[in-house]
Amino acid sequence: FGILAMLFIATTINYADRATIAMAGSAMQKDLGIDAVALGYIFSAFGWAYTAMQIPGGLVLDRFGARVVLGVSLIAWSALTFLQGYVHLFAASAFFVLFALRFLMGVAESPAFPCNSRLTVMWFPSQERGLATSVFQSAQYFALAVFTPVMTFTVSKWGWHYVFFTTG
Repeated sequence: FGILAMLFIATTINYADRATIAMAGSAMQKDLGIDAVALGYIFSAFGWAYTAMQIPGGLVLDRFGARVVLGVSLIAWSALTFLQGYVHLFAASAFFVLFALRFLMGVAESPAFPCNSRLTVMWFPSQERGLATSVFQSAQYFALAVFTPVMTFTVSKWGWHYVFFTTG
């Protein structure tokens, strides 16, 4: 149960961090002067890196193990999320800085689900893996259900920067 709780928490953090840009995007767009096309590129930067790095992430997982890879990954994606709150300091190049941070976040998060799968195989007997997988998969929807209203409130009360600071 402890391993399952850790998988659930890590996946919840993973999806909350991913959703930050969706909650802060329109406020950032206005504040930073980013047009809709540029914002679309920023939104997609994560997906490009995440997709491209799934297989390399699995290779890194096989080499270093789930505990190390998931731990480093979680710290990295959280730090990258936090740093997105400072993109306004790079006024002229905010688009490029934000694009790079989102891209690197995709790289950092790419081993998360392979790690979850590996840990499920390692810690749960075959007759319990379906339940374990469904628990950590449900964390992604739990994160959206819980953190979307929290992040929306944060943007409206304190500004888009604080969405990144609090989730990071």
